[in-house]
Amino acid sequence: MTPCSVSSPVSLSYVGALRGITPRKPGTPFAYALAACRQPYALMCLAASNSEGRFFGLMSDAAACTAATEQARARMVDNVTFLAVTPEAAVAQILQGASPLPPLNYLVADESSAPMPASERAALFDMAAKLLLPGGLFHYSYAAYNDADGALRFLVREFAPEMSADQAKEFLHELKALGGVYFSENPAVAAKLDHAIAQNMPDAFFADYDAGEARSAAFDTIVALRPRDFAYAGDGSIAANYIELSVPPEAHPVIVSCRDNPLYEPIKDFALNRRVRSDIWCRQPAPQTSDIAELFGGFAYGIVLPEGRVPTGIKARGAVIDLSSPLFAKLTSLMTLTPATIGDFLAHPDGQGFAPMEVVGAVQILVACGLAQPMRGLYQGAGMSNLEQPKLSGSFNLYLDKTDVTGEDVWLASPVLGGAIILSPRDALVMQALNRAGLANSVAALLPELGRLAQNPSRAARVMDTAEPTPETAHNMIEDAVGRSIIQWYAYGLLEAA
Repeated sequence: MTPCSVSSPVSLSYVGALRGITPRKPGTPFAYALAACRQPYALMCLAASNSEGRFFGLMSDAAACTAATEQARARMVDNVTFLAVTPEAAVAQILQGASPLPPLNYLVADESSAPMPASERAALFDMAAKLLLPGGLFHYSYAAYNDADGALRFLVREFAPEMSADQAKEFLHELKALGGVYFSENPAVAAKLDHAIAQNMPDAFFADYDAGEARSAAFDTIVALRPRDFAYAGDGSIAANYIELSVPPEAHPVIVSCRDNPLYEPIKDFALNRRVRSDIWCRQPAPQTSDIAELFGGFAYGIVLPEGRVPTGIKARGAVIDLSSPLFAKLTSLMTLTPATIGDFLAHPDGQGFAPMEVVGAVQILVACGLAQPMRGLYQGAGMSNLEQPKLSGSFNLYLDKTDVTGEDVWLASPVLGGAIILSPRDALVMQALNRAGLANSVAALLPELGRLAQNPSRAARVMDTAEPTPETAHNMIEDAVGRSIIQWYAYGLLEAA
Protein backbone atom coordinates (compact mmCIF):
# COMPACT_ATOMS: atom_id res chain seq x y z
CA MET A 1 0.00 0.00 0.00
CA THR A 2 1.60 3.23 -1.19
CA PRO A 3 0.38 6.85 -1.09
CA CYS A 4 0.18 8.43 -4.54
CA SER A 5 2.41 11.41 -5.28
CA VAL A 6 -0.29 13.40 -7.11
CA SER A 7 -0.62 16.83 -5.45
CA SER A 8 -3.31 16.56 -2.80
CA PRO A 9 -4.90 19.56 -1.07
CA VAL A 10 -3.70 18.33 2.31
CA SER A 11 -0.05 17.92 1.23
CA LEU A 12 -0.05 21.39 -0.37
CA SER A 13 -1.54 22.93 2.76
CA TYR A 14 1.07 21.18 4.90
CA VAL A 15 3.94 22.66 2.89
CA GLY A 16 2.32 26.08 3.23
CA ALA A 17 2.05 25.55 6.99
CA LEU A 18 5.82 25.00 7.14
CA ARG A 19 6.11 28.64 5.97
CA GLY A 20 3.54 29.90 8.49
CA ILE A 21 0.61 30.05 6.04
CA THR A 22 -2.59 29.26 7.92
CA PRO A 23 -3.96 26.02 6.45
CA ARG A 24 -7.55 25.56 5.37
CA LYS A 25 -9.61 24.09 8.19
CA PRO A 26 -10.41 20.39 7.70
CA GLY A 27 -13.79 19.75 6.12
CA THR A 28 -14.34 23.27 4.74
CA PRO A 29 -15.31 23.56 1.05
CA PHE A 30 -12.63 24.38 -1.52
CA ALA A 31 -12.01 24.50 -5.27
CA TYR A 32 -9.07 22.80 -6.99
CA ALA A 33 -8.06 22.98 -10.65
CA LEU A 34 -5.52 20.91 -12.59
CA ALA A 35 -4.27 22.71 -15.71
CA ALA A 36 -3.08 20.65 -18.69
CA CYS A 37 -4.75 17.59 -17.16
CA ARG A 38 -3.15 14.47 -18.66
CA GLN A 39 -4.20 12.04 -15.91
CA PRO A 40 -7.97 12.47 -15.54
CA TYR A 41 -8.17 9.21 -13.61
CA ALA A 42 -5.82 10.60 -10.94
CA LEU A 43 -7.97 13.72 -10.61
CA MET A 44 -11.11 11.57 -10.22
CA CYS A 45 -9.42 9.63 -7.44
CA LEU A 46 -8.41 12.88 -5.74
CA ALA A 47 -11.99 14.18 -5.98
CA ALA A 48 -13.37 10.93 -4.55
CA SER A 49 -10.95 11.29 -1.64
CA ASN A 50 -12.05 14.86 -0.80
CA SER A 51 -15.83 15.06 -0.82
CA GLU A 52 -15.90 18.69 0.38
CA GLY A 53 -13.94 19.90 -2.66
CA ARG A 54 -14.85 20.77 -6.24
CA PHE A 55 -12.28 19.62 -8.78
CA PHE A 56 -11.71 20.83 -12.33
CA GLY A 57 -9.51 19.32 -15.02
CA LEU A 58 -8.51 21.52 -17.97
CA MET A 59 -7.86 19.45 -21.09
CA SER A 60 -6.82 20.60 -24.56
CA ASP A 61 -8.24 17.46 -26.25
CA ALA A 62 -12.03 17.64 -26.52
CA ALA A 63 -12.44 13.91 -27.19
CA ALA A 64 -10.30 13.03 -24.16
CA CYS A 65 -12.34 15.46 -22.09
CA THR A 66 -15.58 13.72 -23.11
CA ALA A 67 -14.10 10.32 -22.29
CA ALA A 68 -12.95 11.53 -18.86
CA THR A 69 -16.42 12.94 -18.14
CA GLU A 70 -18.01 9.60 -19.01
CA GLN A 71 -15.52 7.72 -16.85
CA ALA A 72 -16.22 10.00 -13.88
CA ARG A 73 -19.94 9.39 -14.36
CA ALA A 74 -19.38 5.62 -14.41
CA ARG A 75 -17.42 5.90 -11.17
CA MET A 76 -20.14 8.16 -9.71
CA VAL A 77 -17.65 10.89 -8.85
CA ASP A 78 -19.92 13.93 -8.98
CA ASN A 79 -17.52 16.59 -7.64
CA VAL A 80 -15.14 16.58 -10.61
CA THR A 81 -15.64 18.48 -13.88
CA PHE A 82 -13.53 18.19 -17.01
CA LEU A 83 -13.32 21.21 -19.30
CA ALA A 84 -12.06 21.28 -22.89
CA VAL A 85 -10.11 24.51 -22.42
CA THR A 86 -6.46 25.60 -22.31
CA PRO A 87 -5.11 28.20 -19.84
CA GLU A 88 -4.90 30.70 -22.71
CA ALA A 89 -8.55 30.16 -23.64
CA ALA A 90 -9.56 30.24 -19.97
CA VAL A 91 -7.89 33.62 -19.45
CA ALA A 92 -9.63 34.98 -22.56
CA GLN A 93 -12.99 33.89 -21.12
CA ILE A 94 -12.11 35.39 -17.71
CA LEU A 95 -11.34 38.74 -19.36
CA GLN A 96 -14.74 38.60 -21.06
CA GLY A 97 -16.44 38.08 -17.70
CA ALA A 98 -17.32 34.43 -18.40
CA SER A 99 -14.83 32.46 -16.33
CA PRO A 100 -15.06 28.67 -16.83
CA LEU A 101 -13.78 28.23 -13.27
CA PRO A 102 -14.79 29.54 -9.83
CA PRO A 103 -12.34 31.27 -7.49
CA LEU A 104 -9.73 28.68 -6.54
CA ASN A 105 -7.98 27.54 -3.38
CA TYR A 106 -5.55 25.32 -5.29
CA LEU A 107 -4.17 25.40 -8.83
CA VAL A 108 -1.82 22.66 -10.03
CA ALA A 109 0.15 22.46 -13.28
CA ASP A 110 2.88 20.03 -14.33
CA GLU A 111 4.85 20.77 -17.47
CA SER A 112 7.98 18.90 -16.43
CA SER A 113 7.56 16.24 -19.10
CA ALA A 114 5.53 18.19 -21.68
CA PRO A 115 6.63 21.85 -21.74
CA MET A 116 4.02 24.48 -22.57
CA PRO A 117 4.50 27.11 -25.27
CA ALA A 118 5.57 30.45 -23.81
CA SER A 119 2.12 31.96 -24.46
CA GLU A 120 0.39 29.14 -22.56
CA ARG A 121 2.80 29.47 -19.64
CA ALA A 122 2.17 33.21 -19.41
CA ALA A 123 -1.58 32.53 -19.54
CA LEU A 124 -1.22 29.94 -16.78
CA PHE A 125 0.46 32.53 -14.54
CA ASP A 126 -2.28 35.06 -15.40
CA MET A 127 -4.95 32.47 -14.59
CA ALA A 128 -3.29 31.82 -11.23
CA ALA A 129 -3.26 35.55 -10.47
CA LYS A 130 -6.88 36.06 -11.50
CA LEU A 131 -8.51 32.98 -9.95
CA LEU A 132 -6.56 32.03 -6.83
CA LEU A 133 -7.99 33.46 -3.63
CA PRO A 134 -5.66 35.21 -1.14
CA GLY A 135 -3.77 32.42 0.56
CA GLY A 136 -4.47 30.10 -2.39
CA LEU A 137 -1.65 27.76 -3.42
CA PHE A 138 -0.23 27.31 -6.92
CA HIS A 139 1.77 24.09 -7.39
CA TYR A 140 3.90 24.37 -10.49
CA SER A 141 6.27 21.61 -11.67
CA TYR A 142 8.65 22.23 -14.57
CA ALA A 143 12.07 21.53 -16.03
CA ALA A 144 14.26 24.32 -14.66
CA TYR A 145 17.22 23.53 -16.94
CA ASN A 146 17.58 21.90 -20.33
CA ASP A 147 20.83 20.07 -19.59
CA ALA A 148 22.52 18.32 -16.69
CA ASP A 149 24.99 21.20 -16.33
CA GLY A 150 22.28 23.86 -16.70
CA ALA A 151 22.38 25.17 -13.13
CA LEU A 152 26.21 25.31 -13.12
CA ARG A 153 26.30 27.11 -16.48
CA PHE A 154 23.71 29.62 -15.29
CA LEU A 155 25.59 30.40 -12.06
CA VAL A 156 28.94 30.80 -13.83
CA ARG A 157 27.47 33.12 -16.45
CA GLU A 158 25.64 35.20 -13.84
CA PHE A 159 28.40 35.56 -11.24
CA ALA A 160 31.79 35.23 -12.95
CA PRO A 161 31.77 38.36 -15.19
CA GLU A 162 31.29 40.70 -12.21
CA MET A 163 33.96 39.16 -9.97
CA SER A 164 37.42 40.38 -9.05
CA ALA A 165 40.32 37.93 -9.35
CA ASP A 166 40.15 37.06 -5.65
CA GLN A 167 36.38 36.65 -5.74
CA ALA A 168 36.67 34.35 -8.76
CA LYS A 169 39.11 32.10 -6.92
CA GLU A 170 36.79 31.98 -3.90
CA PHE A 171 33.88 31.22 -6.24
CA LEU A 172 35.66 28.07 -7.44
CA HIS A 173 35.83 26.81 -3.85
CA GLU A 174 32.16 27.63 -3.33
CA LEU A 175 31.21 25.71 -6.47
CA LYS A 176 33.18 22.71 -5.24
CA ALA A 177 31.37 22.83 -1.87
CA LEU A 178 27.95 23.29 -3.46
CA GLY A 179 28.28 20.79 -6.27
CA GLY A 180 29.32 17.63 -4.48
CA VAL A 181 26.44 15.60 -5.93
CA TYR A 182 26.86 17.01 -9.45
CA PHE A 183 30.65 16.55 -9.49
CA SER A 184 30.40 12.99 -8.18
CA GLU A 185 28.33 12.18 -11.26
CA ASN A 186 30.59 14.18 -13.59
CA PRO A 187 34.21 13.32 -12.65
CA ALA A 188 35.70 14.96 -15.75
CA VAL A 189 34.19 18.31 -14.78
CA ALA A 190 35.32 17.78 -11.18
CA ALA A 191 38.88 17.19 -12.39
CA LYS A 192 38.81 20.45 -14.40
CA LEU A 193 37.57 22.33 -11.35
CA ASP A 194 40.28 20.84 -9.12
CA HIS A 195 42.92 21.75 -11.72
CA ALA A 196 41.63 25.34 -11.93
CA ILE A 197 41.73 25.63 -8.11
CA ALA A 198 45.24 24.16 -7.89
CA GLN A 199 46.56 26.47 -10.63
CA ASN A 200 44.63 29.56 -9.45
CA MET A 201 43.12 29.82 -12.94
CA PRO A 202 39.36 30.40 -12.56
CA ASP A 203 39.02 31.77 -16.09
CA ALA A 204 40.19 28.44 -17.51
CA PHE A 205 37.22 26.75 -15.81
CA PHE A 206 34.73 29.52 -16.58
CA ALA A 207 35.63 29.45 -20.30
CA ASP A 208 33.90 26.08 -20.70
CA TYR A 209 30.58 27.80 -20.01
CA ASP A 210 30.89 30.79 -22.32
CA ALA A 211 28.81 29.17 -25.06
CA GLY A 212 25.36 27.62 -25.04
CA GLU A 213 22.11 28.59 -23.37
CA ALA A 214 22.45 29.82 -19.80
CA ARG A 215 18.87 30.04 -18.62
CA SER A 216 17.23 29.14 -15.34
CA ALA A 217 13.48 28.62 -15.58
CA ALA A 218 13.48 28.82 -11.78
CA PHE A 219 14.73 32.40 -11.91
CA ASP A 220 12.37 33.21 -14.80
CA THR A 221 9.43 31.87 -12.77
CA ILE A 222 10.35 34.03 -9.78
CA VAL A 223 10.54 37.07 -12.06
CA ALA A 224 7.13 36.23 -13.55
CA LEU A 225 5.20 35.40 -10.37
CA ARG A 226 6.38 37.92 -7.81
CA PRO A 227 4.92 40.92 -9.71
CA ARG A 228 1.64 38.95 -9.85
CA ASP A 229 1.50 39.02 -6.01
CA PHE A 230 2.84 35.55 -5.34
CA ALA A 231 5.32 34.53 -2.65
CA TYR A 232 7.36 31.35 -2.75
CA ALA A 233 5.89 28.91 -0.23
CA GLY A 234 8.15 25.89 -0.52
CA ASP A 235 8.91 22.74 -2.45
CA GLY A 236 6.34 20.09 -3.35
CA SER A 237 8.89 17.48 -2.24
CA ILE A 238 8.65 17.96 1.51
CA ALA A 239 12.21 16.82 2.24
CA ALA A 240 13.58 19.52 -0.09
CA ASN A 241 12.25 22.16 2.30
CA TYR A 242 14.89 21.09 4.82
CA ILE A 243 18.39 22.02 3.66
CA GLU A 244 19.92 19.94 6.45
CA LEU A 245 18.24 16.81 5.02
CA SER A 246 18.42 17.39 1.29
CA VAL A 247 21.82 19.03 0.75
CA PRO A 248 25.22 17.44 1.61
CA PRO A 249 26.77 18.90 4.80
CA GLU A 250 29.73 20.49 3.00
CA ALA A 251 27.29 22.71 1.07
CA HIS A 252 25.39 23.95 4.13
CA PRO A 253 27.58 26.99 4.95
CA VAL A 254 27.46 28.31 1.38
CA ILE A 255 23.70 27.72 1.08
CA VAL A 256 22.98 29.48 4.37
CA SER A 257 25.16 32.45 3.41
CA CYS A 258 23.19 32.86 0.17
CA ARG A 259 19.66 32.92 1.64
CA ASP A 260 19.15 36.59 0.73
CA ASN A 261 20.74 36.33 -2.70
CA PRO A 262 18.28 36.86 -5.60
CA LEU A 263 19.75 33.70 -7.18
CA TYR A 264 19.23 31.57 -4.06
CA GLU A 265 16.90 29.11 -5.79
CA PRO A 266 19.27 28.37 -8.72
CA ILE A 267 22.10 28.03 -6.18
CA LYS A 268 20.00 25.50 -4.28
CA ASP A 269 19.18 23.70 -7.55
CA PHE A 270 22.90 23.22 -8.17
CA ALA A 271 23.45 21.90 -4.64
CA LEU A 272 20.53 19.48 -5.06
CA ASN A 273 21.67 18.59 -8.61
CA ARG A 274 18.11 18.84 -9.88
CA ARG A 275 16.73 19.78 -13.26
CA VAL A 276 13.03 19.51 -12.38
CA ARG A 277 11.47 21.77 -9.78
CA SER A 278 8.18 21.41 -7.92
CA ASP A 279 7.38 24.90 -6.64
CA ILE A 280 4.51 25.92 -4.41
CA TRP A 281 3.55 29.59 -4.57
CA CYS A 282 1.07 31.42 -2.37
CA ARG A 283 -1.23 34.19 -3.54
CA GLN A 284 -0.83 37.31 -1.41
CA PRO A 285 -2.00 38.61 0.95
CA ALA A 286 -2.04 35.28 2.79
CA PRO A 287 -3.25 34.59 6.33
CA GLN A 288 -0.19 33.95 8.50
CA THR A 289 0.19 32.60 12.01
CA SER A 290 2.92 31.49 14.37
CA ASP A 291 0.51 29.36 16.41
CA ILE A 292 1.89 25.81 16.09
CA ALA A 293 -1.45 24.23 17.02
CA GLU A 294 -3.22 26.19 14.28
CA LEU A 295 -0.54 25.35 11.73
CA PHE A 296 -0.15 21.62 12.38
CA GLY A 297 -2.87 20.53 14.79
CA GLY A 298 -5.53 20.08 12.11
CA PHE A 299 -3.64 17.40 10.17
CA ALA A 300 -3.68 13.71 10.90
CA TYR A 301 -0.43 11.81 10.34
CA GLY A 302 -0.07 8.20 9.29
CA ILE A 303 2.52 5.66 8.17
CA VAL A 304 1.39 3.18 5.53
CA LEU A 305 4.32 0.81 6.06
CA PRO A 306 3.69 -2.22 8.30
CA GLU A 307 5.17 -1.61 11.75
CA GLY A 308 7.91 -4.20 11.30
CA ARG A 309 9.23 -2.41 8.20
CA VAL A 310 9.59 1.05 9.76
CA PRO A 311 13.35 1.75 9.99
CA THR A 312 15.05 2.95 13.16
CA GLY A 313 17.18 5.35 11.18
CA ILE A 314 17.18 7.23 7.89
CA LYS A 315 20.25 8.23 5.91
CA ALA A 316 19.29 11.43 4.13
CA ARG A 317 21.58 13.25 1.71
CA GLY A 318 22.42 15.85 4.33
CA ALA A 319 22.25 13.94 7.60
CA VAL A 320 21.64 10.64 9.36
CA ILE A 321 18.40 10.68 11.37
CA ASP A 322 18.17 8.41 14.42
CA LEU A 323 14.60 7.19 14.89
CA SER A 324 15.28 4.78 17.74
CA SER A 325 14.30 7.05 20.65
CA PRO A 326 11.20 6.20 22.76
CA LEU A 327 9.29 9.14 21.25
CA PHE A 328 9.86 8.02 17.66
CA ALA A 329 9.14 4.39 18.57
CA LYS A 330 5.82 5.29 20.18
CA LEU A 331 4.82 7.65 17.35
CA THR A 332 5.59 5.14 14.61
CA SER A 333 3.84 2.34 16.51
CA LEU A 334 0.61 4.37 16.70
CA MET A 335 0.85 5.83 13.19
CA THR A 336 1.29 2.44 11.53
CA LEU A 337 -1.90 1.27 13.23
CA THR A 338 -4.05 4.29 12.44
CA PRO A 339 -3.56 7.92 11.41
CA ALA A 340 -3.53 10.26 14.41
CA THR A 341 -3.41 13.97 15.07
CA ILE A 342 -0.80 15.43 17.38
CA GLY A 343 -3.58 15.92 19.94
CA ASP A 344 -4.55 12.26 19.61
CA PHE A 345 -1.00 11.20 20.41
CA LEU A 346 -0.69 13.55 23.38
CA ALA A 347 -3.96 12.16 24.78
CA HIS A 348 -2.89 8.55 24.15
CA PRO A 349 -1.13 6.63 26.96
CA ASP A 350 1.98 6.41 24.75
CA GLY A 351 2.06 10.20 24.54
CA GLN A 352 2.18 10.82 28.26
CA GLY A 353 5.29 12.64 29.44
CA PHE A 354 6.15 14.25 26.09
CA ALA A 355 5.91 18.01 25.56
CA PRO A 356 3.70 19.21 22.67
CA MET A 357 6.57 20.99 20.88
CA GLU A 358 8.71 17.88 21.22
CA VAL A 359 6.00 15.84 19.53
CA VAL A 360 5.49 18.43 16.78
CA GLY A 361 9.22 18.38 16.00
CA ALA A 362 9.33 14.58 15.88
CA VAL A 363 6.28 14.40 13.60
CA GLN A 364 7.80 16.94 11.24
CA ILE A 365 10.98 14.86 11.03
CA LEU A 366 8.96 11.73 10.21
CA VAL A 367 7.13 13.63 7.45
CA ALA A 368 10.33 15.20 6.11
CA CYS A 369 11.95 11.75 5.92
CA GLY A 370 9.01 10.45 3.90
CA LEU A 371 7.89 7.93 6.53
CA ALA A 372 4.77 9.72 7.77
CA GLN A 373 2.23 11.48 5.57
CA PRO A 374 0.09 14.50 6.50
CA MET A 375 -3.52 13.42 6.06
CA ARG A 376 -7.01 14.79 5.82
CA GLY A 377 -8.41 13.24 8.99
CA LEU A 378 -9.74 10.13 10.64
CA TYR A 379 -12.25 7.85 8.93
CA GLN A 380 -15.86 8.42 9.92
CA GLY A 381 -17.38 5.49 8.03
CA ALA A 382 -19.24 2.46 9.29
CA GLY A 383 -16.23 1.27 11.28
CA MET A 384 -14.91 -2.24 11.83
CA SER A 385 -17.81 -3.85 13.66
CA ASN A 386 -17.91 -6.87 11.33
CA LEU A 387 -14.48 -7.86 10.11
CA GLU A 388 -15.91 -11.04 8.56
CA GLN A 389 -17.84 -9.08 5.91
CA PRO A 390 -15.75 -6.13 4.68
CA LYS A 391 -17.07 -4.01 1.83
CA LEU A 392 -15.33 -1.56 -0.47
CA SER A 393 -15.98 1.99 0.69
CA GLY A 394 -17.32 4.64 -1.67
CA SER A 395 -18.52 4.47 -5.26
CA PHE A 396 -15.06 5.08 -6.74
CA ASN A 397 -13.57 2.11 -4.90
CA LEU A 398 -16.63 -0.06 -5.45
CA TYR A 399 -15.77 -0.02 -9.13
CA LEU A 400 -13.03 -2.52 -8.27
CA ASP A 401 -15.75 -5.13 -7.82
CA LYS A 402 -16.44 -5.15 -11.58
CA THR A 403 -12.87 -4.63 -12.76
CA ASP A 404 -10.61 -7.38 -14.06
CA VAL A 405 -7.43 -6.92 -12.06
CA THR A 406 -4.36 -7.46 -14.23
CA GLY A 407 -0.72 -7.29 -13.23
CA GLU A 408 -0.87 -3.52 -12.80
CA ASP A 409 -1.21 -1.51 -9.60
CA VAL A 410 -4.70 -0.38 -8.60
CA TRP A 411 -5.61 3.10 -7.36
CA LEU A 412 -8.19 3.53 -4.63
CA ALA A 413 -9.57 6.70 -3.06
CA SER A 414 -8.81 7.31 0.62
CA PRO A 415 -10.94 9.87 2.46
CA VAL A 416 -8.38 9.67 5.27
CA LEU A 417 -5.23 10.32 3.25
CA GLY A 418 -7.11 12.80 1.08
CA GLY A 419 -5.61 11.24 -2.01
CA ALA A 420 -5.00 8.01 -3.86
CA ILE A 421 -3.59 4.90 -2.25
CA ILE A 422 -1.96 2.44 -4.63
CA LEU A 423 -2.42 -1.29 -4.06
CA SER A 424 -0.36 -4.05 -5.58
CA PRO A 425 -2.40 -6.30 -7.92
CA ARG A 426 -2.03 -9.08 -5.36
CA ASP A 427 -3.63 -7.03 -2.59
CA ALA A 428 -6.29 -5.66 -4.95
CA LEU A 429 -7.37 -9.19 -5.84
CA VAL A 430 -7.69 -10.09 -2.16
CA MET A 431 -9.69 -6.95 -1.42
CA GLN A 432 -11.97 -7.70 -4.38
CA ALA A 433 -12.58 -11.24 -3.09
CA LEU A 434 -13.35 -9.98 0.43
CA ASN A 435 -15.87 -7.52 -0.97
CA ARG A 436 -17.57 -10.17 -3.10
CA ALA A 437 -17.82 -13.02 -0.65
CA GLY A 438 -16.64 -12.01 2.80
CA LEU A 439 -13.71 -13.49 4.67
CA ALA A 440 -15.22 -16.97 5.12
CA ASN A 441 -15.80 -17.51 1.37
CA SER A 442 -12.95 -15.40 0.01
CA VAL A 443 -10.91 -18.37 -1.25
CA ALA A 444 -13.78 -19.45 -3.51
CA ALA A 445 -14.13 -15.88 -4.79
CA LEU A 446 -10.40 -15.40 -5.44
CA LEU A 447 -9.66 -18.72 -7.16
CA PRO A 448 -11.51 -17.96 -10.45
CA GLU A 449 -9.68 -14.62 -10.75
CA LEU A 450 -6.34 -16.38 -10.30
CA GLY A 451 -7.38 -18.88 -12.97
CA ARG A 452 -8.11 -16.01 -15.34
CA LEU A 453 -4.70 -14.48 -14.65
CA ALA A 454 -2.97 -17.84 -15.16
CA GLN A 455 -3.89 -17.64 -18.85
CA ASN A 456 -1.38 -14.78 -19.13
CA PRO A 457 1.86 -16.07 -17.53
CA SER A 458 3.61 -12.68 -17.42
CA ARG A 459 0.70 -11.12 -15.51
CA ALA A 460 0.27 -14.14 -13.28
CA ALA A 461 3.94 -14.00 -12.29
CA ARG A 462 3.34 -10.60 -10.68
CA VAL A 463 0.65 -12.06 -8.45
CA MET A 464 1.31 -15.78 -7.84
CA ASP A 465 4.34 -17.89 -7.01
CA THR A 466 2.93 -20.86 -8.95
CA ALA A 467 1.94 -21.27 -12.58
CA GLU A 468 -1.36 -22.96 -11.75
CA PRO A 469 -3.47 -21.58 -8.89
CA THR A 470 -4.79 -23.90 -6.20
CA PRO A 471 -7.05 -23.33 -3.20
CA GLU A 472 -3.91 -23.32 -1.09
CA THR A 473 -2.44 -20.54 -3.28
CA ALA A 474 -5.57 -18.44 -2.77
CA HIS A 475 -5.68 -19.17 0.96
CA ASN A 476 -2.05 -18.14 1.45
CA MET A 477 -2.54 -14.90 -0.49
CA ILE A 478 -5.56 -13.97 1.60
CA GLU A 479 -3.93 -14.92 4.89
CA ASP A 480 -0.85 -12.84 4.06
CA ALA A 481 -2.75 -9.74 2.90
CA VAL A 482 -5.35 -9.81 5.69
CA GLY A 483 -2.76 -10.35 8.40
CA ARG A 484 -0.55 -7.60 7.06
CA SER A 485 -2.96 -4.93 5.88
CA ILE A 486 -6.66 -5.28 6.68
CA ILE A 487 -6.54 -3.03 9.74
CA GLN A 488 -4.93 -0.31 7.62
CA TRP A 489 -7.49 -0.86 4.84
CA TYR A 490 -10.22 -0.05 7.37
CA ALA A 491 -8.23 2.78 8.96
CA TYR A 492 -7.72 4.50 5.59
CA GLY A 493 -11.36 4.17 4.55
CA LEU A 494 -10.75 1.70 1.73
CA LEU A 495 -13.03 -0.86 3.40
CA GLU A 496 -15.94 -0.62 5.78
CA ALA A 497 -18.08 -3.15 7.60
CA ALA A 498 -21.13 -4.43 5.72
